[in-house]
Amino acid sequence: MERHYAFLFAAFALGIGLHAQTSDVVVFSDEGDKFTLVIDGDVKNEVPAARVVAKGIRNETPLLIINFQDKQIPTLKQNSWMEPGQEYTLRITTNKKGAKVLRMQGQAPLGTASAEPASKPAPGQFTEDAAAPASTREVIATDGPTTKSTTTITTTEGVPDGNVNMSIGVNGVGLNVAVTDGMGGTSTTTTTTTTTTYTSTTTGTAAPAPAPVEEDPVVAGGCRQAMSATDFEDARKSIDSKGFDETKLTLAKQIAGSNCLSTSQVKSIMELFGFEDSKLDFAKFAYDHVMDRNNYYKVNDAFGFSSSVDELNSYIQSR
Repeated sequence: MERHYAFLFAAFALGIGLHAQTSDVVVFSDEGDKFTLVIDGDVKNEVPAARVVAKGIRNETPLLIINFQDKQIPTLKQNSWMEPGQEYTLRITTNKKGAKVLRMQGQAPLGTASAEPASKPAPGQFTEDAAAPASTREVIATDGPTTKSTTTITTTEGVPDGNVNMSIGVNGVGLNVAVTDGMGGTSTTTTTTTTTTYTSTTTGTAAPAPAPVEEDPVVAGGCRQAMSATDFEDARKSIDSKGFDETKLTLAKQIAGSNCLSTSQVKSIMELFGFEDSKLDFAKFAYDHVMDRNNYYKVNDAFGFSSSVDELNSYIQSR
């Protein structure tokens, strides 16, 4: 009996272990093109759709094939690397050359990416921006005559004989009207309107001069000092750990954009990419972040096609 329970427990644990070794993928078209997703020969959706969720992928390096409903769009094939226990979101888009490509959109633990995107929340109430501090307001000084005029309309009932008097004054010009009911009584009311002329000057505190901007160590024309060997090795390992060229390229640009590199370091990073387009893209970007541009011809050895070398040279000459 104990052996029987031990066998069941082992089988249960094995089942959990096998389940944990799978990954999921969400593929969608940002232009709404409907397609059929095939992973390692297995059709994941019989009816073409613009968004397909595939679960339980056991192969860490599956082959993804995108067959578009529009037969004029060429079939898209791409090898990928998927870490078990993760969910990947891939986006079908059009590159600068007008061709359909598959781009890495995101990576998350299982059970998050496959859910339908949440609807956008309704916009909240808008509040008016607060006034800028006095020290930063634009100050306009005006000197000159300013006229202040007062218009007064006064209606006065007269004595009990029923007389009514109305006086109107506009900018110093007065008009008095008296109405009498014929009973012999008259009531007069005088209203004085004052016109004041004065000089107004508005002064304020001018905005303080901007603080001096610290010089960026990465400037056009090269850098002062390349990354240390230890820092660069850590950065290179981090880039190499990513499964997709798109993710590697994003991280590589982030590192190069905030550090100085040497030509040999640029070439070393280029060798981590599997696609020629990614190598060329990074080589163009990194040109502004190397300290020894005179040696930049050495990155040509990382290319697999001479056309890439020609395109990089044209790019550099056009700078």
